[in-house]
Amino acid sequence: MGFKRRLLVGMCLLSLLAPAAVSARKQTDLRYPFDQVWNAALRMVRVDMRMPVTDRDPEAGYFLFDYVDNGKRYAGSLELVRGERDARPFTKTMIQVQGMPGYVEQMLLDKLQRKLREEFGEPLEPVKPVKPEPKPPGKKPQPKPDEGETGDAPPEDVAPSSH
Repeated sequence: MGFKRRLLVGMCLLSLLAPAAVSARKQTDLRYPFDQVWNAALRMVRVDMRMPVTDRDPEAGYFLFDYVDNGKRYAGSLELVRGERDARPFTKTMIQVQGMPGYVEQMLLDKLQRKLREEFGEPLEPVKPVKPEPKPPGKKPQPKPDEGETGDAPPEDVAPSSH
């Protein structure tokens, strides 16, 4: 095996053994209106968890905060996007905490869902589509003839004209 080939195989093995880059962002769709999610998320971070909010913009739908763990601060962000599905509002919620494993972000999303349920009740159920009433069995409607046609066949004893 040549040097280049061994180097390539070695690099491939190292890439398999090296820890994979972790996407440090979790998201979910919450079936609550934007304003309810915004207020609950802000209270959860500032009041319940006593973490400082460093920047916020309700119009843009985000706030930044410091996630504190064992006295160390990690930059966190929460983004909210308004949406509607099945004629009901929902809020796409994305959370990120730099330098922390994904389970921390998932824990924050779970905590937010519990808070929303406790404060506002169960999320709005999607509107179920109305099914059309089935037609009773019976005669099928006959197609209507086009204008200018009578729908009758020409008599058999009439010869076509040669004009």
